[in-house]
Amino acid sequence: MNQKKSLVLSLAFAMAVSSSRSAESPPADPGWPRQFKQGKATLTVYQPQVVEWSGYTNATIRCALAVQTKPDAKEVYGVLEGTAGTIVNRTARTVTTVNPQRKLRFPNLSESKAAEMTRLVNNLLPEKHSLVISLDRMLAYVGAAQGVQPAVKVNLDPPKIFHSDQPAILVILIGPPQFKPVEKGSKLLFALNTNWDVFFDSETGRYYLLNSDHWLEAPDPVKGPWTVARALPAALGKLPANPNWEDVKRNFPGKAVPSAPIVFVSTEPAEMILTKGEPSFKLIPGTKLMQLGNTESTVFLHANEGQYYFLVAGRWYRAKSLDGPWQAATLDLPDDFKIIPDDNPASFVKASVRGTRDAEDAVLLASIPRRTTLTIGDPNAIVTIFYDGTPKFIAIQGTTVQYAINSPNAVLLVNGAYYCCDQGVWFYAAAPIGPWVLATSVPSAIYTIPPTSPLYNVTYVVVQSSTPTTVVYQYTSGYEGQYHDDATGLLMFGAGMLIGAALADDCFDCGPWYYSYHCHGAFYSYGCGAVYGWGYGGYCRAGYAYGPYGGAGAAGWYNPSTGAYARGAGRYGPYGSAGVREAYNPHTDTYFAQARVNTPYGSSGRFYAERGGNEVWGGHESGARGTVAWAQGDQGQGIIGADPRRGQGFVAKDKEGDLYAGHDGNVYKKDENGWHPVEPMGKSSQPASTGTKTGGDRPGGGHAGTQLQPGTAGAGTLHEGLDRDATARNWGNRQTSRFNSSQRSGSVTGGGRRR
Repeated sequence: MNQKKSLVLSLAFAMAVSSSRSAESPPADPGWPRQFKQGKATLTVYQPQVVEWSGYTNATIRCALAVQTKPDAKEVYGVLEGTAGTIVNRTARTVTTVNPQRKLRFPNLSESKAAEMTRLVNNLLPEKHSLVISLDRMLAYVGAAQGVQPAVKVNLDPPKIFHSDQPAILVILIGPPQFKPVEKGSKLLFALNTNWDVFFDSETGRYYLLNSDHWLEAPDPVKGPWTVARALPAALGKLPANPNWEDVKRNFPGKAVPSAPIVFVSTEPAEMILTKGEPSFKLIPGTKLMQLGNTESTVFLHANEGQYYFLVAGRWYRAKSLDGPWQAATLDLPDDFKIIPDDNPASFVKASVRGTRDAEDAVLLASIPRRTTLTIGDPNAIVTIFYDGTPKFIAIQGTTVQYAINSPNAVLLVNGAYYCCDQGVWFYAAAPIGPWVLATSVPSAIYTIPPTSPLYNVTYVVVQSSTPTTVVYQYTSGYEGQYHDDATGLLMFGAGMLIGAALADDCFDCGPWYYSYHCHGAFYSYGCGAVYGWGYGGYCRAGYAYGPYGGAGAAGWYNPSTGAYARGAGRYGPYGSAGVREAYNPHTDTYFAQARVNTPYGSSGRFYAERGGNEVWGGHESGARGTVAWAQGDQGQGIIGADPRRGQGFVAKDKEGDLYAGHDGNVYKKDENGWHPVEPMGKSSQPASTGTKTGGDRPGGGHAGTQLQPGTAGAGTLHEGLDRDATARNWGNRQTSRFNSSQRSGSVTGGGRRR
């Protein structure tokens, strides 16, 4: 099937299934504090403080409460402490609590009065009700110690970088041009190793390139020069009637255009800076930076240095001129990039600047595991493997693992058994052509595949657990080609491998390396203008001029079941556009719509599933009773209480200021004189019989802590903990507001720029 069409169909399928469940979006974090009312009583729940978030699946939280028995009654303050399972929804950027266990503490009340308040709270907010919390508010409390995906060594050297201030396109051929006949005996050939539609007519000796809706021609595919095609070979109008050639046939003979764009052709991964006319700049207040304004690329000029800085695939390059030569700059970037104001549209680049909280958050977000739970024997849990001819396997250097070089699928051979990783799910077979079944375990040798291998990404997919009836798979963003670099600590797109020794052994004993199907975009990093889209939480494609199928073509392929040759509609991404915030996963054949994964796998069969945190399927349902989010989770329980008219309450005006729960059971607020309790403390701050102490006061630390009273020798520990909580809350609120703003503006970068 034509790749572009398949992407559109995937998106349509995801949207259709999602719409069939509900026209509404999953519930979001409406803000804090939240109020719950019943009769005359009101419960105000202040924003949770995260004590610990273990494995991104179980959280210990603490939050301040205020209870009013009637409108004119004095508020009684207490602390809710507890644990809960968590389900991450990366679409809505939220975390839903499930199976909560909590204790209520009213340390300044008598035991009988505390018990009365506990009963009232339980009536207003039943214990089993779920809460939806912004993912950014949760992440603000955790740090690197929380657990991030493994860091690997990636290449920071610059690719070939072209520049033009006139209309231009970038055609990338992975290696020397390779052509095959359109069909047996045909004198019209097509290029195998590019994602562009490039043809060679052996009768005229001319090359033809389809650029959107018009045609160009040249005497040489690499050297050019490419000009507007005067006439097209008749064979182009007689292509086989199969989906592989639909776009080409639709644009034959094409539109007449007055002039041809500049055509840059590279036989290795490359990038392009395309400006609309002479460069123009926008000043970044408070810095010495000026951002290049009339381009889709991310480029700055440092006024003092007179150097240009170009960000692509998470890496920085510098040059005195936009025409180069370019040098690596990621490790010694000027400090001005760290101080770009948060409200500036260019602030999204701080996710790729060492030493910034944005960069740390990007790694944390990429490290949140995604899980898929499947039923063994489910007829929908299938994978179809294609080979171009007889299956051929070669060894991955330094391992006992072999992989199929003539299949678009990630098929591995280990100790005589075959394994395929597809959509974050492992399959097993005794023969290369199957039959394939769900794998309940995979050999440890697979996890010795080095980063220099184009199949390294599968090492981020594991079998988390299995039972006689189900199996749970888990992966982090490394599977999508988003790698945590060990030298910089940054999240980058791909390993940045350039053509050279890393590929020399890719197919040395079975023909030229370019016949391998696994020269994926995330392996190279370059050729699609990949930029970190903060608003969507991953890398996405920057521009249109890299080709009709999302970027630089690998040894392209389409569904061989149609009978046509594998061709140059290379599935390379990230693929995306700002208008609908789409992104294409280059390795997993996954299509995202607003960061949602369209996958054929799910416990209920082939339907849309958001694989964020703990897998959740079933979406959400709306009706007269309100909205219930995510009917089923992979932990096996239904999720209730996400009804915004009950379980989420409504956002209340904070009459008493920003309140915090201390680990001593008291509620605190901060003013110009520092921290102090919101009501006088009793003789003891120890909890009544309804409460126990849990956790500590260090965000992400989870240490036990001690119960201290202000004014005692150790009070500083309590106040320092509250300071840390306040810092985390402020950052989380800022990031949540930033994300919400990006959703309203349609920006994938989170900075207001539409790509």
